Amino acid sequence: MVWGNGSADTADCEEVAAAVSEITRDAIGAEIELVRGQDAEQINLALTSGEHIDLLNYNNVSGQLATIVRNNYAMELDELVEQYGQGALEVIDPVDLDACRFSGKLYALPDQKDTSRNSGFSMRKDIVDELGIEVPEYGTYEDMHEILVKVHEAKPDMYCLVPSWANGGYQETLLIDPLGDNLGVLEDPLTDSTEVVNLYATDKYMEYAQMMYQWNQEGLVMPDATTTTENNLLSGNGFAMFENWKPGKEYENYKANGKEVVFMKLHEQNIKYTDLANGNSFCIPYSAEYPEKAMELWNLMYTDAEVSNLFINGIEGKHWVYADEEKTTITTPEGVDPNASGYSSVDWAWPNQQITPVWSGVDPDLWTKLNEFNKSGVASPAMGFSWDSNSVLNQVTACNNVVTEYNTALRWGMAGDPAEVIPQFLADLESAGINEVIAEKQAQLDEFLATKGDSAETETESSAAEE
Repeated sequence: MVWGNGSADTADCEEVAAAVSEITRDAIGAEIELVRGQDAEQINLALTSGEHIDLLNYNNVSGQLATIVRNNYAMELDELVEQYGQGALEVIDPVDLDACRFSGKLYALPDQKDTSRNSGFSMRKDIVDELGIEVPEYGTYEDMHEILVKVHEAKPDMYCLVPSWANGGYQETLLIDPLGDNLGVLEDPLTDSTEVVNLYATDKYMEYAQMMYQWNQEGLVMPDATTTTENNLLSGNGFAMFENWKPGKEYENYKANGKEVVFMKLHEQNIKYTDLANGNSFCIPYSAEYPEKAMELWNLMYTDAEVSNLFINGIEGKHWVYADEEKTTITTPEGVDPNASGYSSVDWAWPNQQITPVWSGVDPDLWTKLNEFNKSGVASPAMGFSWDSNSVLNQVTACNNVVTEYNTALRWGMAGDPAEVIPQFLADLESAGINEVIAEKQAQLDEFLATKGDSAETETESSAAEE
């Protein structure tokens, strides 16, 4: 049984599973059952009750591999990968693979999605073109402010800046390594510094909060940004939103919102950190009935284009059709609503999108550019580190409650003057135990780095001895 991410009708899942099974019966001696569209509560219930899920996308349970491991949901993979996953290992970047280890043991394999990051703003192209706005490829918050002011003056009834998703959801534009949960971060992962600091006490957080407070006072922010229950707000009366960028992001937004977008990136340098590589993947749960077959199927998902395309895009003729004679691009069949086909295409949430056709309208070199983008990221000095909060779990829970109370409102400029609010935020964090959390995270990071250094030294000595 495979539990994947994204939504799909039960009948469509059964049809896809039947098509995959036609291949896997001969390839690995197994048939597939596919489930999609389950929320975190349903998945947690299934895992805690011991339901036989053989391969699970853990994104709906938690974006963090450490959480999956701490809850004893995932089994160790080293032996399974060694025996059944060699094809996958040929595809995966070793740097990303190491990010899927916890206490030195492998619990996941990284999807072939974006494992580097840049960030900035998506803006509706129709409004940009109508108002003759020049959008630089790389810009600053000041550049974005000028653009938002122009839109507000020309279209006072439009929401200039809207959440990335409901309830004030946003994608991080500050250049940090969150070290798993933002409770103790590397403030500038492009440097060699491995000092864990309180993000909310940094100058960059204060400056960001003050900027958003100003933007909100100027009417540039959606008034109910923190409470809206709507997603895909660019499809309505929204103009721009915070976004992470990767090659193909513009078309991904078009599929979600039905609007063409242009993107302004905030950072000249792309970054890599652990959460990007292991933040969305599959695991083999402890309750798996057929872990060996699950690993064999997982390996096929990385190496077999037909299997990968079926899981990602569904059935040819029903969910998609080829758009060219070379069979390198696909599109929605005539008369089918791409947002209601019965099988959503969430390509980044499956093991290897890079061996499937691209959608019509996307750069035909998308996968090459995505691969180059991933390799271009500068790795954080903490790359591969997975934070284990068990020893300070009460403090982490208390701190997260405080962050929930303050952070989203501050991020959207709706908490009042940051110069007055942030000191109270920090005081409440200290009372909740943020300093103990940071001290424990620093100790774990230091130990990880020391072990990593010892391993690298041993490998160097072994190589020298062989020569």
